[in-house]
Amino acid sequence: MKTLTALLISVITIYTVNAQDVYYRGSDGNIISEEVVKEQQQKLYEKFSKGNKTIVVDVDIKDTEVKQDSIIHDFGFHVDLSGRKKTKTKLESLKGKSMLESTLVSLDGDQISISELKGKPTLLNFWFTSCKPCIDEMPELNKLKEHFGNRVNFVAVTFESKEKVEKFLKKHDFDFKQVVDAKEYTDALEMNDFPKNIILDQNGLIKSIESGIAYIQGEDGELIMGEATALKNKLTKLLK
Repeated sequence: MKTLTALLISVITIYTVNAQDVYYRGSDGNIISEEVVKEQQQKLYEKFSKGNKTIVVDVDIKDTEVKQDSIIHDFGFHVDLSGRKKTKTKLESLKGKSMLESTLVSLDGDQISISELKGKPTLLNFWFTSCKPCIDEMPELNKLKEHFGNRVNFVAVTFESKEKVEKFLKKHDFDFKQVVDAKEYTDALEMNDFPKNIILDQNGLIKSIESGIAYIQGEDGELIMGEATALKNKLTKLLK
């Protein structure tokens, strides 16, 4: 009888574990099924693969919440135009530590030291001019800048030249402090996918590394840029 009881307990335990449904939660807080995630992943691939068949779109799981009847992954999509699979970089190894120090040059010719950003939270955005996801999220980033004002440092960093960025900004609004010619810095961070949004706290420690604002499915089924809710919440928390 004891053996039978133990067997029944084992079967019930296995059933309970296997009964956990897997869901995914985007930066907008909406929870969706694994099937929907795969559909969105395919749509992103189709959206960005025109003329670039080497593109890779991975599901980037940032955190996992395990409940009795479900598993919820906080996620975003990792889009790499070079075709490389996601691997741990120098930047990711610094999470929770101080941001890599460097003195960078702004579009206006001013020098910006990473250590000088201490004293208030900072949002560092890494981008380049032909990166469509980078361009798509700029309006949402501008809203963050408008909301927080000078309570937060907003700095955009690109490896591209001053001339290329100036030409780009004639057609696109991007209301961040612009850093240009930063290839040595992005290489040192092993930055190989864009956009990248990094939040630093008042002490210059890396609190969050995001692959970019997540796309969401619009009413017509097309993928559109979501809101910067996760970034806004994290910056608000640092200001308390």
